[in-house]
Amino acid sequence: MRRRIIMNRTHETLAFDFDERTGHAVGAASIIDAQRMPPEFTTHGKYAVYAHRVDSWWRGRAIPSTRDGIARVLADLRLSNTVELLDRTRGLSLSDQYWVRDADEDVRWEDVNFFDNPFPEQLGYALLSERSSSHRFSFNAPDASTGGDLPKRWTVGADGTRLLIKAGRTGQEPINELIASRLAARLHIPAVRYTLGEYDNRPVSICAEMLSDTEELISAWQALGTAKRNNRLSARDQWIAAAAALGADEQETSDATDDWLLIDWLMRNIDRHYNNFALIRDVETLRVRPAPLFDTGASLWAGELRISNADYRTRPFFVTTKSPTARRQLHLIRDWGRYDLDALDDWPEDVAHHLSEYGLMAESRIHLIQQALQERFQQAKQARDR
Repeated sequence: MRRRIIMNRTHETLAFDFDERTGHAVGAASIIDAQRMPPEFTTHGKYAVYAHRVDSWWRGRAIPSTRDGIARVLADLRLSNTVELLDRTRGLSLSDQYWVRDADEDVRWEDVNFFDNPFPEQLGYALLSERSSSHRFSFNAPDASTGGDLPKRWTVGADGTRLLIKAGRTGQEPINELIASRLAARLHIPAVRYTLGEYDNRPVSICAEMLSDTEELISAWQALGTAKRNNRLSARDQWIAAAAALGADEQETSDATDDWLLIDWLMRNIDRHYNNFALIRDVETLRVRPAPLFDTGASLWAGELRISNADYRTRPFFVTTKSPTARRQLHLIRDWGRYDLDALDDWPEDVAHHLSEYGLMAESRIHLIQQALQERFQQAKQARDR
């Protein structure tokens, strides 16, 4: 039996007993710093620090089993699952500041974190590449705790910036990320800036780390899990209230929500869910702000046969008891006055230019997308005017 500590940067947050024979936590954890412990240990306003929750939190840090190509990578690395991969690390990440150490271990955050220290990139290459890879390398890299279903890896730029490289399923998703970030810039919406690159003869998106070395990302899913549910609130207002309970400004969060609702409508994004919009919290000052727009790759009819502007079921909010649809979510935007839609008059042509630049689809399809985007743009203006 070992006593282990869940750290948040340099702060001890929870202590728990770990049974090495079973590989599981035992008994209830002891809270050391409730303000800085992981959000998953607060459920509907109450602390939940029992052993099963500790195990669940640890499993949740592993690469999801739904990651494209993960079965091949695990076989190449001779591992049975992604948690086994995580078990060979301290759980360090570039999405937050959490890590785990033994209570009697003499190790410092300054010496092990990935924000400031170099890390081996062989695991990242294996996760992003379609080629087989050797299992003889260090697994202690941020890739072991990076979520999402699409292949991706972390690297360090020439100036020391941490860069996330992300592939797609159809090849179009990285281009969509670039288009979405350019659209956000036109509308003065805070967004992660994406550029395009190439890896294994495939397009990839590249973006810089959105966090500083004192910040963590708290997904909407995590935020909602901490708050006591109020059934009198809409799904949108429930999210705003949960963010406010964590210290975020309500108006800032509402504006940020409007931002991605508008971008998702214009881009026809079909995959906005509670894990890809979020808050950013400074773990030292505990100041909380909305995260910039990110993860808009599943847009512009990527992977679909037909280009259609028919309404469709979408996530995450709903307006009535009926199914949530894109048109209903468009009408959840509250402050249209923040947007200069006239700045988008030539935006569909700009999208067509970017899609044609990489030779991945026929010009006839690009023309249909351009026409459909023009319609979506006009429908957004009509929603604003109403």
